[in-house]
Amino acid sequence: MRIDARSGVLLRLPNWLGDLVAVEPAVRALHRAVVEDADGALTLVAPRRLLTLFDGRFDGARRWAVEDGVSGWRGHGTAVLFTGSWRSAWTAVRAGIGVRVGQARDGRGLLLTAGARPALERGAVALSTRRPGSWPRYAPRAVAAVAGELSGLVGVAVADPVPRLVPRPDAAASVERELEHLGGRPFTLLNAGGRSGSAKALATDEWMRALAGHRSDVPFVLAFGPGEETGARALAQSLAANGRIAHAFAQGQRAPTLHEYLALLARSQRFVTTDTGPRHLARALGTPTVVLFGPTDPRHTLSDARGSERLVQGAASCAPCHLERCPLTGADERACLRDAADRFATLRP
Repeated sequence: MRIDARSGVLLRLPNWLGDLVAVEPAVRALHRAVVEDADGALTLVAPRRLLTLFDGRFDGARRWAVEDGVSGWRGHGTAVLFTGSWRSAWTAVRAGIGVRVGQARDGRGLLLTAGARPALERGAVALSTRRPGSWPRYAPRAVAAVAGELSGLVGVAVADPVPRLVPRPDAAASVERELEHLGGRPFTLLNAGGRSGSAKALATDEWMRALAGHRSDVPFVLAFGPGEETGARALAQSLAANGRIAHAFAQGQRAPTLHEYLALLARSQRFVTTDTGPRHLARALGTPTVVLFGPTDPRHTLSDARGSERLVQGAASCAPCHLERCPLTGADERACLRDAADRFATLRP
């Protein structure tokens, strides 16, 4: 199949930060093919907050927020759906889009005109884990690889698989003011956030144990997401009380914007995070990163990224489960993530 650029092409981008970053190489390739080479019309559809990540990028492409409904989908001849949801395929049908390309899974293929069918794991034991897949679970696939396959279905090859992002100049200037007190000293950036009760979030005392053996002369700067300010302030205070140099962004009063987060990553010498969205921002900048894996399977997020990533995977008989909240209690609760943090504590910085 060859893409018809003149008919209008809509790209339904993922709802999650990490997945959106992972499909950026495919977006870049499609933008070149549709807008730069064929002078066609391209529309990017995603949650409003995530669309800001592409500010200053992809000239000529229209932006449409998911929150604004289906009307912005109409008038396109082709939709490439980088989400795996049934709803996105149904929305493309409702909008009258004739060519609908996406992952053909969970009955969704009935709504598509072309699709990539994922392989089934069929009960095999996940690589480097002890947990067998529940038949017929789909085999883990990296989001970036799937995006490349979908682009290929419309005749567009992704030549450069590495995601690339650049912080806006105003965000870079804001971060420079924020870090003035460090006097240009190198620092380690911590992703200190996490939704309350999340299986991928470390508590303050768990962070303290993980960081105890690391260099005391290197400052920590703490970044976090909206609604995670309290935890970041608590960790900064605990680090300071233990003689460490620690600074929560904006004194923990507000979370950095996505572009301020990018600017922080661009300035940091190392980034430490659990397997959450900001990890993928670091990839797009090439920032050396340590990723602590608990309930998630690293195979879902493999990438040809520039960044030097070190993956620290916790061991537990129940991992990876991909559950948002751990159903276990006592010593077994989040055992996988706590084990990853303990392993990180023994690493040399």
